Amino acid sequence: MKKLLLILVGTLFLTACADLDKEKQIKLIQRQELRLDQLTTKIADKRLAEVSTFKVNTMQAELKIKQNLYLDTINMELAKQLDAFKIMRRSIKSVIKQHQKIKKGIAEEHKILDMLRQDIEQGRGERQRYDEFIQYEQNKVAQLDALTTDFLKAKNKLYSDYYRLYPPVKAFAEKLLAKAARRR
Repeated sequence: MKKLLLILVGTLFLTACADLDKEKQIKLIQRQELRLDQLTTKIADKRLAEVSTFKVNTMQAELKIKQNLYLDTINMELAKQLDAFKIMRRSIKSVIKQHQKIKKGIAEEHKILDMLRQDIEQGRGERQRYDEFIQYEQNKVAQLDALTTDFLKAKNKLYSDYYRLYPPVKAFAEKLLAKAARRR
């Protein structure tokens, strides 16, 4: 009888501890899901639709300059500005790719965390490794956070460079186009 009572008390104790671990693990997962939601909010920017317009505008301006610029001397100021403009134009593609990569990563991580939470709630899989799985997913969320920080820096640099460089380069391209039209 004492053995039966001892086994029953031991089972209740282990079950209670498992429930505490389960709640702690679920809270950790919810915290990661909240971080993912915050990252989604950080990268959401209505202005990103303008980036494709940036690309078209910069390509057109660069083409006008290539077709109509005939210099016998080099203006260093102009050369530096055009070089910075080309670098900015090339960065547009990488900013778009970064954004897509982060969005895809966040969506995938949401699915994985949801499946892990369901496994923990239903006690499926390797229960003894749940903490290890949670830690692995936390590391992936931290990587997404770092990627998001890099993306935001690149995006802000792109916007500042575009608004600083595009108007004078466009004006220069239009000026060249007008000169070429007068020569014809």
